[in-house]
Amino acid sequence: MTDWKQHDGGPQPVADDVWVEVFKRKRPPWAEFHDGPASEEDWPSVSKYRILNQHLIDAARLEGIRLGLEAAATAIDREWPEVPTEIIGDLDPATIAKEADQ
Repeated sequence: MTDWKQHDGGPQPVADDVWVEVFKRKRPPWAEFHDGPASEEDWPSVSKYRILNQHLIDAARLEGIRLGLEAAATAIDREWPEVPTEIIGDLDPATIAKEADQ
């Protein structure tokens, strides 16, 4: 689960199928918490949110990077057999994901 993120009442900041918990400030000073798919939220009334299934999203992303590296190594081996595939095999999917976030 991620930390709470501020939301300015603008458009939906995440994909429809991302599960979120939202905080809605009501008047008089009441608050409402709600969780479910992002597509079911009334985003203009949300003041902060957090992603509940972030660990699943991260795992899927790492697996996709790993599969992409495997495919790249196979292509290099097939197209350029003189190039050592270790240049791809030594890459760490977690490092690639971390660098992409910066």
